[in-house]
Amino acid sequence: MGTVVDPVVTSIPGTKMKAMGPLLITHWGTSGPATLKLSSYAARFLAENDYRSPLAISWTGDRSRQDVEQELADLALINPRKQVGTLHPFGLPARLWLYLIDKIGVDVTKPWSEIGKKTMNKLVETLVNDQYTIGGKGSFRDEFVTCGGVSLSNIDQNTLESKVCKGLFFAGEVLDIDAITGGFNLQAAWTTGYIAGEKAAMEC
Repeated sequence: MGTVVDPVVTSIPGTKMKAMGPLLITHWGTSGPATLKLSSYAARFLAENDYRSPLAISWTGDRSRQDVEQELADLALINPRKQVGTLHPFGLPARLWLYLIDKIGVDVTKPWSEIGKKTMNKLVETLVNDQYTIGGKGSFRDEFVTCGGVSLSNIDQNTLESKVCKGLFFAGEVLDIDAITGGFNLQAAWTTGYIAGEKAAMEC
């Protein structure tokens, strides 16, 4: 809890949805840009699957599997007598590194020279494709933004007036618009609110 890793790549296995950025480990799961961006990209997918889905994390960012394997091999070659738990590659926080090697059953006191090929493959796989399960969404008021709402095809995008009911205007998250974290949703709410308000006032 409280550990930040930057950058990581988060993804939904079996889809093309992924995001890169800092990741924050919390007491309830993960947060930070890498998680929030992915949840935005996958909003409809997650809703359709009752917010349950596999999640993959590459703790080494966008490094290739081959690069990760080579760097670990070089680390073992240079530090044969060092214990696995004392060196944490790729700038990973020590607590996270200890968690990951414990997860795959590696003795933290084992020297790097005694790490066999099978264990090395497990380390590489865990670093580039660590698997977790999304088990639900946050409680009410925890969410940053929702997707869905009035389709943009049903409104005049210059005035935000309904094409179905004249004199009815829409703004903000009631519209089917959403964006990644970083103020974009607030800007969308302010801008559409201003336009809808101005155009509605002209109708009066």
